[in-house]
Amino acid sequence: MMNPDDYDSPRKRKKIKIKESVIDHTYRDYSQVEVPPEDDDGDGSQRPIQPNFPAKLHDIVSNPEYRHIIAWQPHGRCWKVIDKYLLSTVICPKYFSHSKFESFNRSVNGWGFKRLLNQGPDYKCYYHECFLRGR
Repeated sequence: MMNPDDYDSPRKRKKIKIKESVIDHTYRDYSQVEVPPEDDDGDGSQRPIQPNFPAKLHDIVSNPEYRHIIAWQPHGRCWKVIDKYLLSTVICPKYFSHSKFESFNRSVNGWGFKRLLNQGPDYKCYYHECFLRGR
């Protein structure tokens, strides 16, 4: 005969631990670091350079015409998308080869930007240690 303790009762089951997703928000403040002047190749030739995503994004966020769509926070260390629809219909087609917010967001994440989801003045803002207003 089986002992009642041999059965797998709900009380004896181990709780399964669910691994929580944790984003590292360690922040090094580069706002006071001197930026060296851009180096020249020395040959005197000017080659047209296609700006990368962060350079385009900096131009967009710094443009006062787009303040109602995407803007810097007052401290200049993060930025916020205010209107996703206008971002995808007005800004994306002008600066990128797509007009989808999802593609824009994928690029933001791919370049290492992080989003703040804690309640406060920077809620839902994006930041990167080296992406600062005026730099």
